[in-house]
Amino acid sequence: MNTTPAVTQLYSILLCSVLFIFTSKLQANDVAQAIAQHKNYAGSQTCRTCHSEIYDQYSKTGHPYKIQAVNGPVTFPSGTSPGVPYPPKDKHWDDIRYMIGGFAWKARFIDQEGYILTGKEHRQYNLANPVLGLEAGWSGYSANTAPRKPYTCGSCHTTAWVATGKNGPHQDNLPGMYGVWAEPGVTCEACHGPGAQHVKTPKKAPLTTEENCGSCHRRGDVKKIDAKGGLIRHHEQYEDLLASPHKQLKCGACHSPHLSVKYPTGGFKGESKTCLTCHTQRLSHIPAKGKFKCITCHMPRMAKSAVSIKHDVKGGTVPEGDVRSHIFRISLDPLWQMFSDDGKYVRLDEDGKAFIPAANACLTCHTNKDKQWAIETAKRMHHDSP
Repeated sequence: MNTTPAVTQLYSILLCSVLFIFTSKLQANDVAQAIAQHKNYAGSQTCRTCHSEIYDQYSKTGHPYKIQAVNGPVTFPSGTSPGVPYPPKDKHWDDIRYMIGGFAWKARFIDQEGYILTGKEHRQYNLANPVLGLEAGWSGYSANTAPRKPYTCGSCHTTAWVATGKNGPHQDNLPGMYGVWAEPGVTCEACHGPGAQHVKTPKKAPLTTEENCGSCHRRGDVKKIDAKGGLIRHHEQYEDLLASPHKQLKCGACHSPHLSVKYPTGGFKGESKTCLTCHTQRLSHIPAKGKFKCITCHMPRMAKSAVSIKHDVKGGTVPEGDVRSHIFRISLDPLWQMFSDDGKYVRLDEDGKAFIPAANACLTCHTNKDKQWAIETAKRMHHDSP
């Protein structure tokens, strides 16, 4: 049967419409089924009844505070974060429904309709950073989306997040929340899986203890380490590790998952239980070594979460962020450029290895020296070690 172009076009439109409706129904069914699984989550307060010691340790980390409801100045457990004393300059606490983060590096704010506040200034609160010599203060956030944008970050900020998009359902019926969760924050079941059945029959329904850090401490393709402004972007530790000489290790080899690495609660197990268990002869021979450790040089602050500074050194500047790199490997090649030409990624060699230039390992402390001095000094650091 011959058909005119108009009829063919009509058939195409009808077919696309049917496919769109069918796909939309499938997506809606998938969302509904995912949300229905929330009934299998017990909640961290239930976990606490049996695992109180672990819960108390975990409550002093940043995980449970990745997003939290607020109604005034935000405080945290004693001995940890100093908290967030003020809302954005043009807002009152009554204007704020949720706060994102705030525990160790920075805080962002969600309005009463569920949208993240954005703009050129006074949209991100940066906590004081004594290491970098910076006081607490404000900066802009995502200015190109001002004055606000939807909240879509729940996969790594909440427990059992289901992305639903503009049409919802929306958490708390807030239109800016493009998804729903079983519990705000990265709580017990975000890592150990849904625990309602475990509560009923603990021995018959054990929870997973398999490490899952890489699901959030990454950004997109694990073979690419994202960068910006001469520093690695935040939550890139997993990609760092995969491009490092320690790619076979699990995070738990060095970290205690229920303890903070930001505040002195033991999240990092210490060099005697980590670096020196393998590198038994890898000792520094520089006389001033008493003031630094393995991580000082091999894990410089090459990533940025909230703030950074630039050190003036002989022949140029060296940036320093507020998060330690997990690349470990130092390059002694004077021509090695750590970042891609467009600055968007960490450069990898043909074997997928990343390197930290010696200048970045040395000159944030030795600001009166230059790149060549850093390379020559690094060569002598472990000169008689295997």
